[in-house]
Amino acid sequence: MRLSKGALRALACNELIGLDARVVRSSDPSLEGLDGRIVDETMNTVEMRSGEKVLKLDKKSVTLAIRFPEGEYEIPGREILQRPEERLKKLWTKVK
Repeated sequence: MRLSKGALRALACNELIGLDARVVRSSDPSLEGLDGRIVDETMNTVEMRSGEKVLKLDKKSVTLAIRFPEGEYEIPGREILQRPEERLKKLWTKVK
């Protein structure tokens, strides 16, 4: 799936930590529909707080609808499968 120009710009200009997100698709059906706030991100995982729970989600197995200040975009986890700082550098050069 190719990301739209808007989604690329949103990813390049924003840190994911602190943004609200929802699991749209997952290899684990029990996670679909989970709604919360991203509290941490590593190369392979995203941690999301939903209520009192903090769940560690494998980026390879989820698609997230992330609410950026610019709007909400569906982002397949495979598209952000890298360290956050490397993603920002790489994407910023694409949207300049």
